[in-house]
Order: sequence, then C-alpha cells, then structure tokens
Amino acid sequence: MATLTRASAIALLSLSLFACSEPKEEPTGVIPQGHLDAMEKAKGVESLLQDASAKALEDVDKIE
Repeated sequence: MATLTRASAIALLSLSLFACSEPKEEPTGVIPQGHLDAMEKAKGVESLLQDASAKALEDVDKIE
C-alpha cells in the first residue's frame, strides 16, 4: 500500500511539473523602450566606428 501511495504521489507531482513547464506565448514588450532606443543608437555608433577604422586602414595603405 505504501508503494502505491508513493507512486501516485510521484505521478501527481510529475504531472503538475509537466503542466507548469509547457511553453507559453512569448511576452511582447519585454525590453523597455529606453533600452531599445539605446541599442539603436549603439548600432549607429558601431557603424560610425567601423567606417572610421576602414578609412584609417585605407589611409595607411595609401601611405605605404
């Protein structure tokens, strides 16, 4: 009888954990707008730095 009780308790716990772990809908708007704006600005800065480094490399190649 004790084995049956333990097995049913384990089954109920497993079932409840399985039910809680089901994938849910992706939340929208998780990242605040201020962070999104900062990320967009950082992308712009990154492209400016890449352009500047490419120009510097071209200048070095011209000198050589």
